[in-house]
Amino acid sequence: MRLRTLRRGTQGLGVLLGVFGITGIGMTHLLFPGLHCYACPLAITVCPIGLMQNLVISGTLPFYFLGAIAVYGLALGRGWCGWFCPFGTVNDLLAFRKVRFLRALSPLKLLVLGGTVLAAWRLADTWFCKLCPAASLTASLPYLGLGVAQVNTPFLLHMATLGAVLLGMALVSRFWCRYLCPMGGILSLFNRASLFGLRLGAGCTGCGACTRACPMGIVPHREINSSDCIKCGECVPSCPTRALSIGFSLPGVRGRDPLRPARARPGAHGVPPGQ
Repeated sequence: MRLRTLRRGTQGLGVLLGVFGITGIGMTHLLFPGLHCYACPLAITVCPIGLMQNLVISGTLPFYFLGAIAVYGLALGRGWCGWFCPFGTVNDLLAFRKVRFLRALSPLKLLVLGGTVLAAWRLADTWFCKLCPAASLTASLPYLGLGVAQVNTPFLLHMATLGAVLLGMALVSRFWCRYLCPMGGILSLFNRASLFGLRLGAGCTGCGACTRACPMGIVPHREINSSDCIKCGECVPSCPTRALSIGFSLPGVRGRDPLRPARARPGAHGVPPGQ
């Protein structure tokens, strides 16, 4: 419970910084470490996916973008998704139904990322921004309320994508984070190498309690810090033997390698029913 309270606090900070711009420092070109819309009325930081598209369109070498992403990725990996991202928090609020992760759909977020880059290059436009559900929630709707936006085709397109994603979240916990988020796709490339992560001790019995607690629907005791783990820590208090822990440590230390499965009792897979 203490771990969850801490995570709720950092998620709240992410909302305050990303959506409400509480620092008041204006647009300083600080890259936000999560899915974020810089069109949000009170935004003070830059959307990484929006910046990536504009760099592709302008043909600019993305030294700053790559450097910032590397720093964020090596620090927390997808921990930003579970602990800080405002749209990840929305996913959490609608995580009513925990179901098994569909491994075949895991590459979708990388396909969305690749499609975003390709569309920016070929069409010279930020097409992902025109469809982004985070932008729908934090920019389109607020501007409509302020009387700046109007109900037209682009607005209705935003509402359609937002509605579809919210429905997906209600049916499958962390739906957007699991399968579609391009920012999650970028951060997933750093997940095994980041300083922040889960560790599995020798006390694991393979009971599956961590699997039932996981909002991403993966099997934590077999997939420690895999690319689909958001390092939210929900599995840690669920472990009856306290074999799981989370925190900062060097990659490659004992218990952090997802390629070393825990010793499990025969047949003790702990996998919840499929979708």
